[in-house]
Amino acid sequence: MANLKIAATVLFSATLFLNSVALAQQDAQETIKKAVEAHGGKEALTKAQQYKRTSSGTIFFGQTQKFTDELIVALPGKIKLDIKLDTKENLLMCLEGDTGWSIASGFPIDLSKEKIVELKDESYFLQVTNLISLLEPSSKLTSLGESKLMNTQVLGVKVSLAGGPEVSLYFDKETNLLTKAERKGKQSGVEILKGVQYSDFQTFGSAKFATKETHFLGGNKFVENKNITYTILEKVDASVFKKPGK
Repeated sequence: MANLKIAATVLFSATLFLNSVALAQQDAQETIKKAVEAHGGKEALTKAQQYKRTSSGTIFFGQTQKFTDELIVALPGKIKLDIKLDTKENLLMCLEGDTGWSIASGFPIDLSKEKIVELKDESYFLQVTNLISLLEPSSKLTSLGESKLMNTQVLGVKVSLAGGPEVSLYFDKETNLLTKAERKGKQSGVEILKGVQYSDFQTFGSAKFATKETHFLGGNKFVENKNITYTILEKVDASVFKKPGK
């Protein structure tokens, strides 16, 4: 009899646990669905996987520097970033799948394996924050519940795509817009917590994007992008990502 009572207790506890997991999964899915609609809907976000983005901003790492940049993206796996510093220095990096290159002293060079890993992480992060892939059955979603970010009530969801790294997303409870995203990633070969706060949303094409982003490394402000504008592209020519001279 005692063994039956123990077995019943264990079974009851397991049932409660599974039910709570199912409810958390359901909450997470509902939060993502609302967020997709708030950012323009499925069709708009699917088109918004290919775009050109420009911005101006400030780098707070070491000596503070102003910059302008242009980012061309074709998800998944293709990004090209061109940064012009106010010191007249130009930084250009490109990722295409498992390969990448940069321009250094006017000459194209292959990226190191370490830098390719970092750029692949950035590409994955852009795919996650585009949101549309989170509707796929292969995505993993876990509710983080409700919390407060500054003065905003947010709903959190921990996500990953096809077994990729976990990213924590936080959405404004009222507007369902993405307010913050963070994950662990490599920076100069060192694993560190990376975060982005999003604000000042505007519509480009039919999708809503933040026109201000504040990036953090290990909790410290790293980069601030302002005056962000997006041009949604029907197609990005393959030549954009090819290493010069090939």
